[in-house]
Amino acid sequence: MEETRADATATREDPMEWIQLLAGDVGARRPTSRAERLAAQLVTERLRAAGADASLEPFRGYSSFGLPFGAILATAIAPSLLPAERRLTRSALALLAGAALASEGSLVRAPLSKLLARRDSQNVVATIEPSGPAERTLCVMAHIDSSRSGLIFHPRVVGQMGRWITLNSLLVLAAAAGEPLLGGSERGRAALGGARAALGAGLALLLERELRGVDVPGANDNASGCAVVLSLAARIMAAPLASTRLVVLITGCEEAGTLGASAFLDAHDTRDWLFLNVDNVGGGGTVRYLTREGVISHWDADPGLIAVAASVAGADPGLRMDAEPSPAGLTYDASPVLARGGRALTLSVQDGAIENLHWPTDTVANVDPDGVARTLEAAAAIVAAVDRGEADPLPE
Repeated sequence: MEETRADATATREDPMEWIQLLAGDVGARRPTSRAERLAAQLVTERLRAAGADASLEPFRGYSSFGLPFGAILATAIAPSLLPAERRLTRSALALLAGAALASEGSLVRAPLSKLLARRDSQNVVATIEPSGPAERTLCVMAHIDSSRSGLIFHPRVVGQMGRWITLNSLLVLAAAAGEPLLGGSERGRAALGGARAALGAGLALLLERELRGVDVPGANDNASGCAVVLSLAARIMAAPLASTRLVVLITGCEEAGTLGASAFLDAHDTRDWLFLNVDNVGGGGTVRYLTREGVISHWDADPGLIAVAASVAGADPGLRMDAEPSPAGLTYDASPVLARGGRALTLSVQDGAIENLHWPTDTVANVDPDGVARTLEAAAAIVAAVDRGEADPLPE
């Protein structure tokens, strides 16, 4: 037991040790995979060895965001495969695709995701009580799973990912609205056919990722975020906050569509909680606090947490910290919180792009320790400010 505890202590003191454990020793951690579960078990064991009340909370998920969005694109394309006289069926399929896209994009009610969620995943949850009475609860979170490569994530084009998703979403919605109106004319069907041809290209790219892509080590995305959250938790276990209960949440299945964060919100009453999410912080760029999130739908981050982050950035220029209203990447684990009207903020190291995003080069060797260290100090300063009540709502 003493040897295990010493190993856990060494791991906690250096964020890079966490990154090595998750991305180097465990390796690629695809959602719902055995490796994702192993990583979650290791984190739970080390938190318990350090004295934290940590547990695994199971939920059901799936392995890739390609499943729901591939199904939506296929449904949107399907009307073009039916004869023109089947107008009612063509319209029904088009509308079904549009409705499914809107529900999945809302991150609140996602019946297609619930239908597809047939495999086991888990969140790691630990609670650190304050030294005095708890006046508020702050959840610090990061996802433990890693993604898969594909042409859509090639370094030369990955910066266009948000625009690609937006374009496909608009085409699905346009086809849903246009089929009942235009499907009765040859010219209208030709226009709809052009839109569906573009959607077919999008579906082909999703299939290429599933068939030819490889599961990536995920050192930056997101062993780096886990390292910051877990190192921060170690500090707070050693010196508890004064009046803030800290909940540590390490989610699974973020890369499949923020499924772990949504499962946690479904299972817990988080009204009045604050959430600080850490994702992709192993680059060498600016530590960004994201003031807006989302691709299909968009949500503003919590104003109180934004104000705290801005204050931290101004007080310590060495953190190289700034606001980001148009973040790179897709949704983050804070997005489901914001979608439900909660209070959340994400930290991410990025300057218009995320380094090695969903690519085989996302290895431990390519992580910048300085970016991780600066994010850890920024997160610690934000947590300290929250504990002082600086993000509390103003009295009415």
